[in-house]
Amino acid sequence: MIISRTPLRISFLGGGSDYFQWYNEHEGAVLAVTIDKYCYVMLHDGKSWKTFDLPTESGLGSSSAYTVGLLRACTDFDKLTIARLSTTWEQDKMGGNVGAQDQYLCALGGFHLLRFNRHCIRDTVIQGEKLQDYLMLFDTHQYRRASMLISYQIADMKKHKKLYVRMVDMVDDGLQIIGKGNWTDFGLLLGESWQLKKQLSKYITTPTIDSIYDSAINAGAIGGKLCGGGGGGFILFVVEPEKQKTVKKTLGELTYTPFKFESEGTKIIYDNSKPKQ
Repeated sequence: MIISRTPLRISFLGGGSDYFQWYNEHEGAVLAVTIDKYCYVMLHDGKSWKTFDLPTESGLGSSSAYTVGLLRACTDFDKLTIARLSTTWEQDKMGGNVGAQDQYLCALGGFHLLRFNRHCIRDTVIQGEKLQDYLMLFDTHQYRRASMLISYQIADMKKHKKLYVRMVDMVDDGLQIIGKGNWTDFGLLLGESWQLKKQLSKYITTPTIDSIYDSAINAGAIGGKLCGGGGGGFILFVVEPEKQKTVKKTLGELTYTPFKFESEGTKIIYDNSKPKQ
């Protein structure tokens, strides 16, 4: 039996610009990190199984984590090759309605700035571990099929060009803020990006999600966003440590999910397939 472990991810800024339909004509950029919540793929006698630390269809890249994890279990490829192959695999499977950030993040692990254009994907590793102390993640208990939501966003992409350009510019703004360690400004920027993202499609948010967001802000959160393509899943907030207890109490009906950043990426954690020497 072989068991692979692949991290889920949180995308902070630039999500949506990693779709080929955008970066084939414009520059795309994403600021994101992998976390210590995982997809496990088990391979035995030509059959495979999977299990996750957190619910799927929740905006944390679980679909790509599975694809990456399956390739890790089945091949001896290096992480970058797995990232590229899983991107091609998923784009073919989903008819192009899938971005390119998740596969790279889940395969490589860590905090990354990814830049996209028609020629290549450029990767820069970011040092921003202190940010994790200001982050709170909650399960909204609303789940959605991202591929359906994304198809609507892609259809209206040209109409929302100015929004996408601003969202890409925010990645560089966020990078500068992280360099200064100004987490209040990062929270405000995250909130601004969420307000822009909601304009990309009427399916991005729901009245319930808007209510959750407003409650958290009123309880002391600086800013936040729904993870992934929208419609449900996990919601992330930037909150000063001394106010986190109040935010957690206010959102008591949701499931609070503590986490830490991780940097290992996909890896084999068990393998008894090879005979002992």
